[in-house]
Amino acid sequence: MNRELFRNISFYTLIIALQLLIFNQFNLFGFITPFVYLIIFIYYKISYDKTILILLGFLIGFIMDLSMQTYGCHTFSSITVCFLRTRIEKSSFGVNAYLPLAMIKGTSTLSRVAFFFSIIIIHSLLYYSLIFFKVSLLGTIFLYAFINAIATFTIIWIIARLTTNK
Repeated sequence: MNRELFRNISFYTLIIALQLLIFNQFNLFGFITPFVYLIIFIYYKISYDKTILILLGFLIGFIMDLSMQTYGCHTFSSITVCFLRTRIEKSSFGVNAYLPLAMIKGTSTLSRVAFFFSIIIIHSLLYYSLIFFKVSLLGTIFLYAFINAIATFTIIWIIARLTTNK
């Protein structure tokens, strides 16, 4: 258990450091900043405690808010995604949702894409809704959320492919 805990903590620290030092500096086309730290919520094992996941979501969101000065937008979006993760996993994987390695080996690629993209798009929609917080900017919210979700999905999918053992 200590080895797995150490590996998880070092992976989380590496992802947060990459987000803060590299991906927060991206400003593609003036508004695209990929949220690579969402891979932590995607990779979190279903066998772990869900309360720890929500606390982890709060902590990571709080760190992102402090570094990006977004006034709680990351925290709210991260906590909501962590809360909804079990439902998203059930709807994406179906019966295979409770298998230990379902996300990595036990399901089709389409199920994994649906799971990844659902978490990313929900987070992006909530984040940009809180950033703009105006009904008249609804088109901008959807545009920013969709484009940012595609960029985030692409980077997270590449990282997931590079880090999983086949």
